[in-house]
Amino acid sequence: MPGSEKGALAMLAKAERELADRRAGALLEVPGELARLLASVAAAGAGHVYLLTAGETTEGVG
Repeated sequence: MPGSEKGALAMLAKAERELADRRAGALLEVPGELARLLASVAAAGAGHVYLLTAGETTEGVG
């Protein structure tokens, strides 16, 4: 586990990104209703990544 908050957030964002990518990749292999569910879950994971990394892109601005 990283010793800093920034390191922990980066590690969590990386894990979320990898999981969202795996879920999105699985969409091609499952039937319609399950694909829609996985798409929603993958989108939520992508939203988590955005929120976890949002501070990285706005630090020092303003």
